[in-house]
Amino acid sequence: MRSDHGGEFQNELFEKFCEENEIMHNFSTPRTPQQNGVVERKNRSLEELARTMLNKCEVPKYFWADAVSTACYVLNRMLIRPILKITPYELFKGRKPNVAHLKIFGCKCFVLNNGKENLGKFDSKADEAIFLGYSLTSKPYRVFNRRALNVEESMHVFYEIVDLEENPLVSNKTNAGDEEYLKEALDEMFLNENPMAEPEDLAKSWKSPRGLSLDNIIGDMSKGVVTRNMSNFCMIVAFVSQIEPKNVEKALQDDQWCIAMQEELNQFERNEVWELIPMDDSHLVIGKKWVFRNKLDEDGNIAKNKARLVAKGYRQEEGINYGETYALVARLEVIRLLLAYASLMKFKLYKMDVKSAFLNGFIKEDVYVEQQPGFEDYKFPNHIYKLKKALYGLKQAPRSWYERLSSFLLENDFERGKIDLTFFIKRVGENILLVQIYVDDIIFGSIGNYLCKGFASIMQGDFEMSMMGELTFFLGLQIRQMENGTFISQSKYCKEVLKKFGMDIAKEASTPMGTSCYLDKDESGVEVNQTMFRGMIGYLLYLTASRLI
Repeated sequence: MRSDHGGEFQNELFEKFCEENEIMHNFSTPRTPQQNGVVERKNRSLEELARTMLNKCEVPKYFWADAVSTACYVLNRMLIRPILKITPYELFKGRKPNVAHLKIFGCKCFVLNNGKENLGKFDSKADEAIFLGYSLTSKPYRVFNRRALNVEESMHVFYEIVDLEENPLVSNKTNAGDEEYLKEALDEMFLNENPMAEPEDLAKSWKSPRGLSLDNIIGDMSKGVVTRNMSNFCMIVAFVSQIEPKNVEKALQDDQWCIAMQEELNQFERNEVWELIPMDDSHLVIGKKWVFRNKLDEDGNIAKNKARLVAKGYRQEEGINYGETYALVARLEVIRLLLAYASLMKFKLYKMDVKSAFLNGFIKEDVYVEQQPGFEDYKFPNHIYKLKKALYGLKQAPRSWYERLSSFLLENDFERGKIDLTFFIKRVGENILLVQIYVDDIIFGSIGNYLCKGFASIMQGDFEMSMMGELTFFLGLQIRQMENGTFISQSKYCKEVLKKFGMDIAKEASTPMGTSCYLDKDESGVEVNQTMFRGMIGYLLYLTASRLI
């Protein structure tokens, strides 16, 4: 995600660097791009090349950063400077570039699994992928794995061989130094054929949403589109959808939510949650549905689109497909004490969460669920799934997950708290590691930083984790850990509550109603929505209970 604070920090570092090296940092006049003519013309050339490559190869637009990077990569090795008669690469490196490794952007290729997953003897060892360019830090190629739906860097990529000797870019034409000619030559090299094997399928997978309503947009629209990272280095390649679809039909029309749903299903495959079996009349089949939520950061910006596949647990029958359901929840008092202790001892707390945590919990009962809406198996549309592990929405899912995680921590020399059983302590010499669990969110900290690194390592070894870094937001609390103390705010939570119930546009008043009016039953008035009213009370109760006084 892009951070304004991070940009300010980088600017300060650059200014400091200039001062230390006696460099005068000059600025151009605002809103006068003509002052940067060379840069603007080069930017336009890269933009036009990237747009042409994406449209011709029918690659989704959120790979625009890879297209721009590839165009720049090739131009640096192919563009002959008119006066010097050498390429930019040769100017920088002092030697002629090797172009034998260049491939067609967007072409179909195959990437080797390379031991990343446990493969059977007859499982495919390669995944179909889309070629996206070249690594900026090492030799591997960048590809989009169409099965795993992620961007990978690998040397083990196989594709159709391209004969570069017949390419017009390396021919000895008299106008080889002309940029317009080279632009056309680049277009011809990248776009001489449509390398996508299944353009129809790709077009169906990535669609643009229509009929959007401003009521569905979460966050401040004046702040623009928020972006996120899809690779290991800081290159923005995907936009986050601002819309929460109401049903799966709407979600399938948005490419970002299609990817979110596919990521969720990939978690099911990796965790081996279920197995497909024929339907039987004796099976009590539980339905499923998709739930779509936009995850927000501590500033209220949308950080992630989360699609969750949940079971309709209300159809379960006690004693048949579930038993005990009680699951422990962290106490707010313990969380306050942990924040206070970390501030007193001057160490930082960190946060991580388990991806699809409930899918890690084992269940003992026989539970059968229908196939997921919108992603039914076309070979066996009437089959059902038998669950091996817990599923979100099942009554026993929270308990199963807690039992799995607590057993894992106890096996790794942790001690369970006496009062709050979701609090764990590990003692190593004079140092201690503190771990607090709240469902799938885990906060931890230690005076010895090596203990935190060790804990993150063992957790990632057994579970698929998402390391969130320093604790900044937890259970509606905005947390800022500084050297002179820890500052906590609930402004984001308050704003969300006001927006949820339409009070963000209401006028402020010290006294919301007259003090002398007489209240009686309004026979002609509109009845109060009891569900909404109870929701208001619940939010306000939590706000007062979690407030640090």
